[in-house]
Amino acid sequence: MTAVSPDGLVAVAVAAPFVGALVIPIFHERPNLREAVTLATAAVLFLAVLGALGPVLDGGRPQAEIINVAPGLELAFRVEPLGMLFALVASALWIVNSIYSIGYMRGNN
Repeated sequence: MTAVSPDGLVAVAVAAPFVGALVIPIFHERPNLREAVTLATAAVLFLAVLGALGPVLDGGRPQAEIINVAPGLELAFRVEPLGMLFALVASALWIVNSIYSIGYMRGNN
């Protein structure tokens, strides 16, 4: 099994919420499966961010290039130290928020 590169982890962190948002509505009739997908998406995002932490702490700047618009002009996500701190906090809170919202929504049907 090969490890995912830091650049690949950035791409996973960007893509995971979008994939989750597309998959979760498919299971709207099956709440247990829907909530499992919600928690799995949150966990994948947190693990991807956590995996990119080491390279950023070592001075690296992993990035995911989305599209090359023109020569020398690209749309990309590059991880800076402050952005990494924000990503860690936000992805950890997403897990907590997901757990809370599952109980809240089940309590209100």
